[in-house]
Amino acid sequence: MQYVEASMRSMSANGDHMLVLGEYRQTITVVRSLARAGYRISLGTSQAHGSTAMSRYVSDVHVFEDSHRERFLDQLESYLQREKPVYVFPVGETEARHIAHAAGRFMPLATWVMPDPVTVLRCLDKREIYELTPTLGIPTAPWTKCTDIGVWPGVAREMGFPVVVKRKDSTTAIKQKKAIILRSPEAFESFLAELRSDPDPESLLLQKFAHGERHNCHIAADGGRVVAFFQQKVLRTDEPDGTGIGIEGASVAISGELRNYCERLVKALDYQGIGCIQFMVDQQNGAVAFLEINPRLDSTAALPYRLGYDYPRIATEIAARKAPAPLTMPYCIGKSYHWLYGDALSWYASRKQRRQSPFDLVNWALKMIWRSLTAYHLTWDARDPIPTLHRFTKKFLEFVFKRATPAHTAVQTGRIENSEVQGQRAIQPRELPLSPTFDQACDASFELKRCDMIQRRIAASEQSAARQQFVP
Repeated sequence: MQYVEASMRSMSANGDHMLVLGEYRQTITVVRSLARAGYRISLGTSQAHGSTAMSRYVSDVHVFEDSHRERFLDQLESYLQREKPVYVFPVGETEARHIAHAAGRFMPLATWVMPDPVTVLRCLDKREIYELTPTLGIPTAPWTKCTDIGVWPGVAREMGFPVVVKRKDSTTAIKQKKAIILRSPEAFESFLAELRSDPDPESLLLQKFAHGERHNCHIAADGGRVVAFFQQKVLRTDEPDGTGIGIEGASVAISGELRNYCERLVKALDYQGIGCIQFMVDQQNGAVAFLEINPRLDSTAALPYRLGYDYPRIATEIAARKAPAPLTMPYCIGKSYHWLYGDALSWYASRKQRRQSPFDLVNWALKMIWRSLTAYHLTWDARDPIPTLHRFTKKFLEFVFKRATPAHTAVQTGRIENSEVQGQRAIQPRELPLSPTFDQACDASFELKRCDMIQRRIAASEQSAARQQFVP
């Protein structure tokens, strides 16, 4: 574990200690909300140079290794026993899942700002939720588990195309996407041929595609009772087929039908905490289809936060058993959010893959600029600008470095080993990715210089030894 000091301003020095766990695009909203409420914020992350760490509201940063679950848990347990924070706020599903699987070990160490572990694991398994929602009268598109891929073509024909294939857990990708939409029997057969080598076929499920627009219902619940409800519609995602991460959306009037469905689900789960329940709503015929429930703060939490729905603070009050009063204040309708960073990356990917014409790309770029000037940004805050500026600067430098490095050449660094190769000490190569991050590139550059210096010293030593050998 590493420890990095950072400056802290505009916070109450006597506030309760809060560990915010995980680096996601909504993490900065959590940090700003709770710091402004008087909490002393520590950030737990796997990224020593992450953008959220640059926030004026972060008092210190603790780096946990997340590549190995048990190592992460051991480091976290050691930190909690040593620093004793009053609250821990797991922002993402990965951290919440790790904690939920080791609940007996971690629950006594702090007050956890998350739903109870059993509920977390239940919500993260789409199969369990899809079995529950029809019994509650919540419309859910037909689906089936993966017991035998060989029978899926017949099942897909019965459902009718298009169909969707996805994992039971939304944090696990399938072909680097959250879901795959297959619109014809031919496309489905071709996809199944590739799927036969899938390492975890039992985690797959097949579902009838639901048409419409995605509506995200941000909820806070106390003892199975909804105490805050905010609804927004996703207008665009970072994927052309609409399956990716939302990059543009807007607040909409609360649908009595969707709220009713959410209240039924929250009550059945005896839900305690914040979450996001997603539906597809067909604007033509009004048909509704349940998508999923995420037992965490939604990544677009900056929008309700800007409109007076402070979900991080409400979640903390629920965790502290303060029984917050229901939030009934009306919010502004038609206010939009825009994720400029994600939109720019999506634009660049589309340009690189030539998915759109030059005219469409120019039109997209102009709209992107307009949205960035007129909508709420998911990470930008004039009172705390450094995290967003850091993220954009870092990505720009990564791009410059990648352009300056030949695509066919892997960046190599080395380290001195004690092994002997043909009588000489050897430098064992360690390759970095063809497209390293800016931090990796900096480390590589430093290590290349160090290894070059070592090699020079070895060569000089060998030449000196050779001269001494032939001295008469």
